[in-house]
Amino acid sequence: MGGSFLDKDDFTQEAKEAIFHKGQSKRIWNELYKVIDSSDVVIHVLDARDPLGTRCESVEKYIKDECPHKHLIYVLNKCDLIPTWVAAAWVKHLSKSFPTLAFHASINNSFGKGSLIQLLRQFSTLHADRKQISVGFIGYPNTGKSSIINTLRQKKVCTVAPIPGETKVWQYITLMKRIFLIDCPGIVPPSNRDTESQILFRGVVRVEHVTNPEQYIPDMLEKCERKHLERTYEIKGWSKYEENPELLEQASTEFIELIARKHGRLLKGGEPDEAAIAKLVLNDFNRGKIPWFVPPPKDTEVREGEDKKAEHKRKRAEREAGRESKRARVEDLEREDDSAPAEEAAAAAAEEQTV
Repeated sequence: MGGSFLDKDDFTQEAKEAIFHKGQSKRIWNELYKVIDSSDVVIHVLDARDPLGTRCESVEKYIKDECPHKHLIYVLNKCDLIPTWVAAAWVKHLSKSFPTLAFHASINNSFGKGSLIQLLRQFSTLHADRKQISVGFIGYPNTGKSSIINTLRQKKVCTVAPIPGETKVWQYITLMKRIFLIDCPGIVPPSNRDTESQILFRGVVRVEHVTNPEQYIPDMLEKCERKHLERTYEIKGWSKYEENPELLEQASTEFIELIARKHGRLLKGGEPDEAAIAKLVLNDFNRGKIPWFVPPPKDTEVREGEDKKAEHKRKRAEREAGRESKRARVEDLEREDDSAPAEEAAAAAAEEQTV
């Protein structure tokens, strides 16, 4: 299950083609660079559940080196799928690199729309000598670029779908008189470090293109809390791999079987249809039906603060231990002082008896 997807044969050819010919084809990269060249502001859309996993650092480097005059912004989309404190921590962490906004794309119930429009207006003011500015949206497939544009326009102007690769060519959309938006197809930076599971969990490929999807269930279980899985599928009773990691493979098999039997997804002979259930679960995972997120990294100042607290606690414990030791020595001396007269009296009494 580990290793690079480029090195293994069990990630199907269809899935590989789905990555390379959608997210990594020459045409798509040409589209991307056209969008960047045409944009004054580049909005890099990240999945709030895995912001670092959906960052295109090679593209960021290109913009920084080749187009330093362009403004780059992070938009942390799908914030409705993670706890508020997680979104806040990621915004704080990512803001050290570029301006970052939390966002929930929805035409009727959005979050972050006002802040993003206000920021774009500020950039427009910076380019007062221009008739209009263009804002390009880039990022991994299925991070919600088109959905954000629809949210800003308050109507469906871009085609969206819960599957990667829906946007085929870039689209030019008017937001207001001086601001235009550009929707770009999703891009997948080439990497030999990404595992098959990481590629799949980022929504880069369609689950139906993958053979033996059940092999990815153990990795998925490790990302999710048991209570969320129990609530989503209304099942209980599979092995507690949290207490014993060696039971993970067994737990994933039991997990799939419980869902299959609950929903009657059985093959001839009453065997559970593992492939069908695994695809169902993986799609639920990618589409946000199962809660999960990558924990935000602790900031340096937080770590330093925790180290200082630990050091202070250790020194306080040492001082307390020293005081306890001193008190014990004093008590021993007092006991010795109290016992001395009694011993002298006993010795005197013994002497008298002898006389």
